[in-house]
Amino acid sequence: MLKCEFPEGCRLDLWAKVIKAKYIERGAEVLCRHICIPAAEVGGYVSLIDDFKIKVNCATETLNFNRVKIMIDFDLVLVLIVGNPPDTEYQVFTIPCNVYEDTIELSEFDPPLTAEEFRNEVDQSELILCNWDFDYDIKGTCEDEHSPCHHHRVFDGDLSVEKVPSVRGTCIEVKVLVDIIDKLGKMHDIIVFGELDPETEC
Repeated sequence: MLKCEFPEGCRLDLWAKVIKAKYIERGAEVLCRHICIPAAEVGGYVSLIDDFKIKVNCATETLNFNRVKIMIDFDLVLVLIVGNPPDTEYQVFTIPCNVYEDTIELSEFDPPLTAEEFRNEVDQSELILCNWDFDYDIKGTCEDEHSPCHHHRVFDGDLSVEKVPSVRGTCIEVKVLVDIIDKLGKMHDIIVFGELDPETEC
């Protein structure tokens, strides 16, 4: 706590980031896809997903052309229950290199910024990811001809697309959601006049 009856000698000079605007998106869907979990890799068919973890490899934001571009690269780690009772076991399966990209317009920030304010009053952006959530749905076996995982695409040397049958495994639709917060700010020199309150213990 700072207090001072006489400003002389009570000046505190701070170099601090001042937030000019903030963008918040709750429950942004950063991944939604079907994935085939091969039975050969996990020892059988998946009956349940017990838990998940997120490993963020990279989360960046770029200030460019009066907008903010964000990119999130993450791995999804699943804790699986394979088989049926009483013959079940836990396995870990990683879905790597999931990339989410989005562009945030100036009008989407709070308060909305003009292009001039963005150029003159913003030189930094801070991206915060929190409250990761996960949902899934087992769609059957990958080898079922009606399964969304029955065929997958591969590229040959000429970059043409060929569909080939999936391997034996469990077809799962996975969704990952997260709260995205982006803060736009600028470093400022802030002067505070005051003195430490001797009655404050910490």
